[in-house]
Amino acid sequence: MKLSEAVSGFDFYSRRARIYPATLAVLPVALISALLTNNKPLVALSPILLSAGTLFLASNIVRVLGQRAQQRLIVKWDGMPTTKLLRFRDAQNGVMLQRRRQALEALFGTPLPTRRQEAANPQKADEAYIAATRRLITHVRSRPGQFPLIDHENATYGFARNLLGVKPLALVVLTASVAADAVIYLRDGLTGPLVVVGGLHLGLAAIWLFFIRPAWVRQAAETYAERLLEALDLPPDRAMNEQDGSGDQTPGLSGE
Repeated sequence: MKLSEAVSGFDFYSRRARIYPATLAVLPVALISALLTNNKPLVALSPILLSAGTLFLASNIVRVLGQRAQQRLIVKWDGMPTTKLLRFRDAQNGVMLQRRRQALEALFGTPLPTRRQEAANPQKADEAYIAATRRLITHVRSRPGQFPLIDHENATYGFARNLLGVKPLALVVLTASVAADAVIYLRDGLTGPLVVVGGLHLGLAAIWLFFIRPAWVRQAAETYAERLLEALDLPPDRAMNEQDGSGDQTPGLSGE
């Protein structure tokens, strides 16, 4: 069974934001099985490893770990990027802030906290902004296909967040795999397959250690937040055409 066939039953978000991080986390072990043992153990175990139940379990583990990482990041960021884009105290563009706040209020008929109310009780104001953002997310989700760019950036953020969440587990797997490389080297010497696998393991280590970091996740989160609030600037009947024209297609922050 191929991985592409196994994940076909999962939706776009689940495949990209959950299944792919889980696959990358166990990739070092798969490389050893595939390249150093003539693929036989991998072939024998593939029906189990790629079963719907196993992938569903893996996707949920990744989701939980990603949500835990997100909670830590929200504290570090002083709020979700979507919340910060609605705050008076964090505003970088007053005109855009006012327009989006007015659009949110008009869309749902609920007033947002004023500048004075936000200053008097920032926590309560943030709760109102979070509630408004969640309603906007529900509004976007209820129109499948109209906001492909939001869907794309949502999955991109989820992918980044969940990779950060599984990073400790992935590093443990990678360390064990490097140890296995060393054992194989002592047993067989420096063979061609071992050079390939060892090089791939080093490459994966560099990616996990130097690229998959909170700053990368924050960039993805801020991009998603911008795209989500841009939905307020587009009439529903124009959203699909204008977003398709951008050349891109994505809750991390929405609770997925």
